Amino acid sequence: MAGEVCGFFTWIWVFYRAKHDLPVVLGLRHPWEHGEDPWAIHDHVDNLEELQQNWEEFNEKATRPGEDDDDDDDDDDDDEGDDDDEE
Repeated sequence: MAGEVCGFFTWIWVFYRAKHDLPVVLGLRHPWEHGEDPWAIHDHVDNLEELQQNWEEFNEKATRPGEDDDDDDDDDDDDEGDDDDEE
């Protein structure tokens, strides 16, 4: 029973791939002449330049360590060490 199920899904996969690749295999079209991409994004984006500029600014800030780091944790550690010096 398991072999028949696996065989069924194998043939379904073969026919699915043949649906997409058979013209290439038969030489009816070139592999680089793809059909429509179902995952392509065709939406129009408003203010694309502004979004790109914001991303570049964010990326630049994120790649410069030390300028905007939160050093509060380091300051707290230093304060704890100062309490021992007062005694």
